[in-house]
Amino acid sequence: MSNQDGGDGHYPGQETDQSSPFAVLLGIYPVTSADGVGTARMPIREHHLQDSGNVQGGLIVTLADYSYYLAVKSRLSPGQSTVTVELKVNFTAGAREGELTATAKIVSGGRRIIVVEGEVSDGNGVLIARGLSTYLVSEARPQRAH
Repeated sequence: MSNQDGGDGHYPGQETDQSSPFAVLLGIYPVTSADGVGTARMPIREHHLQDSGNVQGGLIVTLADYSYYLAVKSRLSPGQSTVTVELKVNFTAGAREGELTATAKIVSGGRRIIVVEGEVSDGNGVLIARGLSTYLVSEARPQRAH
């Protein structure tokens, strides 16, 4: 397990997403956000582990959700935003060390609702979790004159 980040979640050579302070706090960083595909990674650090030595499940869900967001973000037009309205994740194995990678792709994309599926795997390619999420897309509201 590497602890080279200096405590701020940033690792040398990795871009952080300043629009997601929570991801930065957890050490999650974006890899891909293009053409309806999103990929994010998270180096496993000691404070991510439960007493059993496995990564806490909520962190795995957060990593998956962030990759889903990156997939959706790649399809948003200027002025649009999105919010998760449903999220389901099934765990298939525990993760203890190394780095986790979450990869997501849009499976259905309408004007207002986007459905994304994805997987989280460890550095050896072992499937840790698989999930599905639904996002609501909203348009920026015009500013009212004062």
